[in-house]
Amino acid sequence: MGSWWTSVRRSLSQFRTNPLRTMLTLLGIVFGVGSVVAMVSVGEGAQKEILQTIEAMGATTTHIKAQTVDRTNLSEVVGDSVGLSRADVVAIRQTLPEIQSAAWRSRHPLKVTDLPLPAQDIQVLTVSASIFEVHNLTVATGRPLAPLDNRQMLRTAVLGGKLARQAFGDEDPIGKRIRLDYAFFEVVGVLSDRRGGKGQELPLDPEVYDNAVLIPYNTSLEELSPARTYGELELVSLEVSTTQETLALKQKLAPIMNQLHGGRVDYEIIAPEEILQQRKAAQSVLNLVLISIAAISLIVGGIGIMNIMLANIMERISEIGLRRAIGARKRDIRNQFLLEAVLICVVGGLIGLVAGLGVGAAVAWLAGIPFAFAWESMLLSFGISLFIGAIFGLVPAVRAANVDPIDALRGD
Repeated sequence: MGSWWTSVRRSLSQFRTNPLRTMLTLLGIVFGVGSVVAMVSVGEGAQKEILQTIEAMGATTTHIKAQTVDRTNLSEVVGDSVGLSRADVVAIRQTLPEIQSAAWRSRHPLKVTDLPLPAQDIQVLTVSASIFEVHNLTVATGRPLAPLDNRQMLRTAVLGGKLARQAFGDEDPIGKRIRLDYAFFEVVGVLSDRRGGKGQELPLDPEVYDNAVLIPYNTSLEELSPARTYGELELVSLEVSTTQETLALKQKLAPIMNQLHGGRVDYEIIAPEEILQQRKAAQSVLNLVLISIAAISLIVGGIGIMNIMLANIMERISEIGLRRAIGARKRDIRNQFLLEAVLICVVGGLIGLVAGLGVGAAVAWLAGIPFAFAWESMLLSFGISLFIGAIFGLVPAVRAANVDPIDALRGD
């Protein structure tokens, strides 16, 4: 142990004798390790955000989202399809018994309100009562909308958390009456803030509820506007038992929806399991590319280490001869130079890890996505750097061990 510690101290002292050369040698290792850690951490953070968004919208829920139809083609489409509607929900539930719950929502374009906010900034969502359970909506104060609200067409409303704060400040909005167009609704609940992602890679946005007023669907037909002849609903959500079942449900829904809509694809079926699989596959390819790029960078760094170590041997030829003359064995010389090469990679790898984490955290903060510690990539890139140091340091180390001590002492 003592001899190894002595060798380490001797190696570190060699680095200090020429700090500029040591720093330049470290750069290839630092860039290789740092680039992998930074990029994989950002990628893992993006994947974490996708997972949060999926969980926020229901990990066991398959969604059918209405697609916008161009006005020039609308007359043709209407002849075959009435768009996404409650009739679709009824037909699907009758056909697929594995569906445990179904929910739907639509939007009402608000024109007039007595809330202290521009009407166009407020999302009026007309929903089924089951939307709270299916979309994992929790109520901070008050109560959610109930099936009775829809059946009796009550003028009740639930506010998004952000909207409630903007409109009422610290005042409790429960029991207050708000004006939506020419009807007044009583606030019965306020939603908790959503903690999902921003839907950047999903066709859904769970944060839509933050600035929304949720009212019973049937009430909106009676008080605000009748059901549209085309595109009655904007979203239908179907809940099953497990996340894995969502992909199978999507495959079963495709022919059913195709028949219901007369072959017109004016909808999109979204399965969380499929999105997760696609995201993981893309992330795996990205990780492989990053690791390949980093390996090239590390190999370049290894060549630099070999070059510097060979030059180092020529500078220390007298030291090698003296050590051999006083009894040092070939393997002692070899191990010393090999240790120096590996130590360069250890130091470079550690600096690369810290730099990569710092850069990754900064990029994640600027992009507004979570930051994730990619432990596997950190260990892999650090391990590769040590392997590079051992491989590229071996040739100079063997050459140093084979130096003839007599020629070395003569300065040849």
